[in-house]
Order: sequence, then C-alpha cells, then structure tokens
Amino acid sequence: MVKELILAVAGSGKTTKILGAISREKRYLIITYANENLRSLEVSLIKKFGLIPSNVTLMSYFSFLYNFCYRPFFAYRLRDNGIVWDIPGTFPAKSNIRHYVSPGGFLFGNRLAKLIVEHEGVPKIISRLEKYFDVLLIDEVQDFAGNDFNLLMAITQASMDMEFVGDFFQHTFDTSRDGNIRANLHKRGVASFVNEFERQGFSINLNSLDRTYRCSPAVCSFITEKLGIIINSHRSDDTLVQIIEDQDIARVLFADDEKVKLFYQDHIKYSCNSNNWGKCKGLNGYGDICVVLNKKSEELLKKDRLTDLPDSSLNKLYVACSRANGDLYVLFEKHLTSFKA
Repeated sequence: MVKELILAVAGSGKTTKILGAISREKRYLIITYANENLRSLEVSLIKKFGLIPSNVTLMSYFSFLYNFCYRPFFAYRLRDNGIVWDIPGTFPAKSNIRHYVSPGGFLFGNRLAKLIVEHEGVPKIISRLEKYFDVLLIDEVQDFAGNDFNLLMAITQASMDMEFVGDFFQHTFDTSRDGNIRANLHKRGVASFVNEFERQGFSINLNSLDRTYRCSPAVCSFITEKLGIIINSHRSDDTLVQIIEDQDIARVLFADDEKVKLFYQDHIKYSCNSNNWGKCKGLNGYGDICVVLNKKSEELLKKDRLTDLPDSSLNKLYVACSRANGDLYVLFEKHLTSFKA
C-alpha cells in the first residue's frame, strides 16, 4: 500500500494534485474539511470528467464521521437526535455513553470520533473502508485536531492507498477540540506534525507542491519576510506589494470593488467586496487584494514583528495574503472605521 503525506504551500495546486491521482480503474473516497474546498473539488471533478464519476465519493469530514463511521454501527443503539456543538461539561468517564451524548440525546460533535475509537468502532470502520474503496484521499489534512486526529491516525491502518495533502501553515480552524487532547499537535511545529505520519508508515513529500502558481515573487517575498512562512513562486512577473499609510489612498482602494478587502474579523460590517482572513481559505478567484490589518497587527508590522502574532492569527493572515493573484495592498483598519456599520 502506498501512503503519502504531501505538504504544500498556498496556491501550489493541491486540488490538481488530488484530481491527478484519480483514474477510472479504482474506487476513491475524497474527504475535505472546509465547505469552500468541498465545492471547489466538486467543480473541479465535473470540469475534468463532465460529472462526478461513479467510482469517486466526495464527502465533508463531518459527513464521513457521522454517516459513514457512526450511523451504521452506533445509531441503532443510541438513537441520537443529531449533533450538538456545545462544549461538554463534567460527564462520566469515557467508558460511559453519557460522556458522548447530551441529556437531550444529542451527540457532542467534538467527541464523536472519540466515541468511535473508545467503543471499538475502528476495526469496523477499517473493514468498511476496505470493502468500498481502494484509495483514500484527504484534502486540508492540517485541520484535523483533537479526537478527530486520533481517529484519522487509527484508520491509516486500513489496507488501501492513501494520499493526504495539506498546508501546515493554513491551519486556521480545527475539526474539533476537546480539552487538552492533542493540544500541542500544531504548537510543536511542522516537524512534529510530520512525525505523527511517519510513525504510521507514511512517506513525506515536501517537494512536489513547494511553489505557488497563484502568488507572484513579490507577494511571496512579503509573506516570507514579514510572516516568517517560506513560500516561493513558479511565476517571474512583477506585481505590486504596497503598505498604504495614507488614509485618502486607503479610502480610494476601499471604494474599488474590483479589489476584495480581507479583514481580521467582522467583514460584513463593511459595505464592500470583502471577507475575513480565515474564511477566504480555499477561495482562488481573487485578483488584486487589500489585506486590512487591525490595531495589533498594524503595531507589529511597524515593529517588523508580525511573527509575534498568535499562531492562529498569523496563519489566517498568511491565508489572506496568499489569496493575491495580482497586487497586494496592506491597509490599516483605523483608516476605514468611518465605513463600518
């Protein structure tokens, strides 16, 4: 069995890599986390094959977890009312089913994978995977966390080919969290993350997706120098990267609806073509962009210390900057407050 972890940079062709692994001869299960990536994969599959082929199953992670892993083996016994995303309080030990199910009969989303692992569901899941599929492809693998990462590691023992693709520094959202379970998975850095897969017999590919097609050399230099995240480009053309200090220029750029504005948060409070840093992950259609820094990020930029941002914020900023197919303008939110609803 071939099992490979491919680490990528933003815009390097992760979707193309996944689609390139698909043929008509084998049965494929493709799993991704973010809805944007799910839609992108659907569109790409249809573009390549004219439809989603009958030998390809595409699922979001939680659809896979609930419908493929949980329902066939546990639903008849627990008769749950669905999933709730509340954080569990103090509940019985993990051997007790009430550790996983609320008093109202709802499954705790962040413990669903744990339920499967602790109540002997893994061998059944592996058998089911081997029965219906030959190849498991996972997109955005860096977003697996907590109990979900433990389940992922457990099912890697299935006798099937596996190709997992992700960008460690685009880890902006976790599949779920449950206290201190795998709390340091991403905090220990990329080498520690890779080691988890090496222990499961995965080969590590650091080279095939190590350059971006989306971002210009100038944008890559800004990300590398200011954010401390190394990214290089396949391109050789020139684009602008400008830090806008002048409020009047910032307002002109704000009024230009061709240039999307990417905010740290609360983008809907601004009446413009906009999104939030983290929410734009998986979106590839932007040209010129304006990345808007909040007060803390502005201060750190001026001290040349953006790398001091918390990992979650730094990764979201990386996602935002790496959306640029064209020019990148860095604006300060303080110059745009008059436009805020």
